[in-house]
Amino acid sequence: MKTIETIRVLAASVITVVVTVGVARFSYTPMIPEMMEALGLSQSVVGMLATVNYAGYLTGALLITRISDLGLKVKLYQLGLVVAVASTVLMGYTTETWLWFVLRFVSGLSTSAGMLLGAGLLMSWLIKNNEKSELGVFFSGIGLGIVLTAVIAELIKGPFSWDQQWVIYGLVGLALLVPAWRWMPDYRACALPRTGNAGANEERSRFIVILQLAYFCAGVGYVVTATFLVAIAESIPALSGHGWLIWLVAGLSATPACWLWDVFTRRWGQWTALYLAYTLNAVSILMLIINTSMLSVMLSAVIYGASFIGIVSMMLAMVGRVFPENPSRPMSRLTFSYGIAQMLAPAVVGYLADVEGNYTNGLWLTLLVMALGVGVLHLARRTKGSETNTALSG
Repeated sequence: MKTIETIRVLAASVITVVVTVGVARFSYTPMIPEMMEALGLSQSVVGMLATVNYAGYLTGALLITRISDLGLKVKLYQLGLVVAVASTVLMGYTTETWLWFVLRFVSGLSTSAGMLLGAGLLMSWLIKNNEKSELGVFFSGIGLGIVLTAVIAELIKGPFSWDQQWVIYGLVGLALLVPAWRWMPDYRACALPRTGNAGANEERSRFIVILQLAYFCAGVGYVVTATFLVAIAESIPALSGHGWLIWLVAGLSATPACWLWDVFTRRWGQWTALYLAYTLNAVSILMLIINTSMLSVMLSAVIYGASFIGIVSMMLAMVGRVFPENPSRPMSRLTFSYGIAQMLAPAVVGYLADVEGNYTNGLWLTLLVMALGVGVLHLARRTKGSETNTALSG
């Protein structure tokens, strides 16, 4: 039975993810058509704003790999919350494109603070307080963020102008900031004893390099569906005008899935759970290829939401447990690989769609990458076992 303190800490962490990922990042998705219609933005500007946001996220992930001071991590984590809200509100107070680029970039930085620093700090707190070192509840905030932005978008797109909508998203984030800040523990008291060679062990670890490649493959499986699922749905007459609903379904599926994957992991083991999550993600892609009926697309969204969030949660929790002294560092290394996939894959699949007039071959390519990911994941498992045996014998 979790104590009141543990519940509050977990709630604060989840709310932080909702603010820094849901509000700061996912609110842009429903705002794209609003800004294009009101301001006549081109597809290239819209795409570049998304790319700049990813670049901010990647930059944050890269910077976090170089930070070991716990006090600095806590300060940057708290700053990320403030920046997430401010960068969202300010989007509605300018029509200068260059300033939008700046705001989306710093919004990406805030996302990396909330996700990566937040996950690492929470992992340290859980270990320090003898709680289960699982991050399923934490990553449910991603699904909640999707649900929140989808629902808000549907409520405000009629009565409010595009600039007012940005301010509303920011005010929602500000309201959520209050409980997140009040229930946040003193993470500076969660430092674990250092052995002096933790960073060196990670740098020498072949396991983490192979796992990065496996996570890159997962990033391809995540971002292609996230980018094109709504477009595929909108191309189906029965779903035309309901793309937001498909995204909502994916978010609703992702929200409880993290906790369910933790339960599955306890019973069947983390590697079996990861194999299954990768396979299910591949199945969701296959369903979009072989059948575009309303039922198939809806079911694909459910499987996709449940599987991608499970992969993220279990992979980052696993490296946090393997390298507990500075969990944010290996988490950031994995996320950097995941982010590279998010920048490259949509461009490739989008190009194929432009050339061929459909997403079929792009989806087949994505499916192939996910299949490769399962193989690389198995190699990572074998490598981890080999490194563990070597350390024990040494």
